[in-house]
Amino acid sequence: MSSSGMSRNRKTDLHRTLFPVAGYVLRRLGAALAVLLGISLLVFIITYLQPGDPYASMIDPAIAPEDREQILRNLGYYDPLWLKYVSWLKRVLVGDWGYSIQFGMPVSTVILERVGNTLVLGGAALGLAVLAAVPLGLYAGVHRGELGEKAITGLSFVLMSIPAFFMALVLIATLSARLHLFPSSGIVTAGSTAGGWSLVWDVIHHLVLPAVVLSFVSFATYCRYVQSSVSELLDKDFVRALFARRIPRTKVFGVHLMKNAAKPLLTTLSIGVPQLLSGALITESVFSWPGIGQLSYQAATTRDYSLLLGITLFLAVITLLANLIADLLYLVVDPRIRISQ
Repeated sequence: MSSSGMSRNRKTDLHRTLFPVAGYVLRRLGAALAVLLGISLLVFIITYLQPGDPYASMIDPAIAPEDREQILRNLGYYDPLWLKYVSWLKRVLVGDWGYSIQFGMPVSTVILERVGNTLVLGGAALGLAVLAAVPLGLYAGVHRGELGEKAITGLSFVLMSIPAFFMALVLIATLSARLHLFPSSGIVTAGSTAGGWSLVWDVIHHLVLPAVVLSFVSFATYCRYVQSSVSELLDKDFVRALFARRIPRTKVFGVHLMKNAAKPLLTTLSIGVPQLLSGALITESVFSWPGIGQLSYQAATTRDYSLLLGITLFLAVITLLANLIADLLYLVVDPRIRISQ
């Protein structure tokens, strides 16, 4: 075959590969935007139907009643709910997420100041959960009916049953208050002026307890999924054929089993992102970790509607992106998945 013919074939194969993937991604993005719009509408309605005046702390109580009413009208407090939503959505589309009454600054600025702390905490918790769950789940799935499998299964059920706030209080009482191994609150030592690696170590030292607590529930879920997937795969004909061909057990377990068990694990990880973020609300509040979770609690208790809506919208975007990434990883793990559907 001539070089020009080979070049045309390569271009044709590239088009056949890229175009379906691009179409799949566009369809998923369109569906994600529709879901995001529905979430924003639902949360907006729920938020603004709460009783109370969110501007009570913003307006001087000594002001004349007629001046107060005029200020509220200018702010759109008496507008119909649908008009409030349309006005808010228009501002969001141009990058204006509103103004935080509590912090006295734009909502986007408040969120960006806190999101890094939550990503550090969530990333550490997710890493701990996966690093512990994958090998233990693999071991439990392979050694079915043995004492080790029963111990791992029992541990998973126990960790799934214990509330995060209770586990946090237990660790604070033992490892912080009694043994003084880790600090119980904050992200850095109060009054510290450390910089460089000393600051990094200080943050890691404060990170240990909240990350461990936040990883417990995720660990139990991931471990059970890996164990169940591996246990089912061991009964498959292709796995028995691999053992019959005397393929090394380490290769069968580490490559073939884990590659096939990765698909349900990816689904669990994509679902686990919002679980981590919602769990961060309790964990960050208990450990006074200055992240999005603690910020959500503060926004809800002070009726800071703009901030609460901005946080909800931000978390919804993160969740939808996690699901989209998981769908794309499916194509890498299992190319047999049809993306044209």
